[in-house]
Amino acid sequence: MSDVSHKVISCEKDAAMGDITTKKSRVDLQSLPTRQYLDQTVVPILLQALSTLAKERPPDPINFLAGYLLKNKSQYEQGTGVSPSAGQ
Repeated sequence: MSDVSHKVISCEKDAAMGDITTKKSRVDLQSLPTRQYLDQTVVPILLQALSTLAKERPPDPINFLAGYLLKNKSQYEQGTGVSPSAGQ
């Protein structure tokens, strides 16, 4: 096989392993106590959203909060419990 073929196969194996890890973490999340589940899934983004909400004090806070969560959800990886601003 060529080097390109080896690279493609390697990438496909890595992607498959990532899918297995994602499925495993979903199962692990289901077995966590409620507090740990929330701490690892929604608390980091929710705290950041509420902090921003308190600073900006928009006239429609519910829509602001909903929009913030939808806009920034990709910055928070599910299940890691790590926020992008943790190092700040």
